[in-house]
Amino acid sequence: MKRALATTFAAVAILLVSSASYAERRPHEGKITNIDPSAMVMTVQGEKGDEWTLYWTETTKLKHGVTFGELRSGDKVHFDFIEKDGKMWLTELRRTGKADKG
Repeated sequence: MKRALATTFAAVAILLVSSASYAERRPHEGKITNIDPSAMVMTVQGEKGDEWTLYWTETTKLKHGVTFGELRSGDKVHFDFIEKDGKMWLTELRRTGKADKG
């Protein structure tokens, strides 16, 4: 009985660690609320109110031929990033929708 309980606890612990690890690696989505191409920084807000200040470099991968100069506030994006030196650095970005022309 103790062995079965220990095995169950171990399985739950592994599941929690692996799901937390996946959550950190999963891509993020949101809408650009501010972008400054000259400073190479943008702010993106997710559907659940999450907000990310994202920096990019010349090595950031842009998908589907979009350039940072073409991105606008209101555009929807899908992105991956890494944290380094206290900042979130874009590794990959794809525009999933253009801002509404209002």
